[in-house]
Amino acid sequence: MSVRRIRLAVTEGRYLYSDHALEEMDDDRLLESDVVDVIMKGKLVAKLTSDPRGLRFVIRGTTVEADEIEVVCRFLSSGILRIITVYAVED
Repeated sequence: MSVRRIRLAVTEGRYLYSDHALEEMDDDRLLESDVVDVIMKGKLVAKLTSDPRGLRFVIRGTTVEADEIEVVCRFLSSGILRIITVYAVED
């Protein structure tokens, strides 16, 4: 599975945010546009396979304000991309 499938889901509007992701975005003052931009332009940095709920993807990128963030997401059985969490990368 490639980042292309993730980006296609976003382009087609087939994604949703978990409550946790929305809380984290609020805590880090991140906008939906920041998350979408990172998914569309960032780099897939990890595929996490040990979760019994399924494969998770970690995408890292930089917001317009030059903050580095990571987006963790997975595909649901329905084909919808669920954005599980979003956070600022701490040095």
